[in-house]
Amino acid sequence: MASIIQNFVDMANYFADAAFAFPSSILLLAMGAALIIFSSLVLAYLTAGAVLDLFIPETASRRPQQRG
Repeated sequence: MASIIQNFVDMANYFADAAFAFPSSILLLAMGAALIIFSSLVLAYLTAGAVLDLFIPETASRRPQQRG
């Protein structure tokens, strides 16, 4: 378990070193993180919708038919 924590610490140090290597590196790193976060949120939204669709019946959102 300690090696996993050490790997995360090392990863943070590597990203920090890469971010400050060139002036544009911070911008590129931030844009990459934003793209990953955005795509993960879209996937989570679509997955939640699919799971809810399994459990909510089709007639839950329909109004009863009116006669006449």
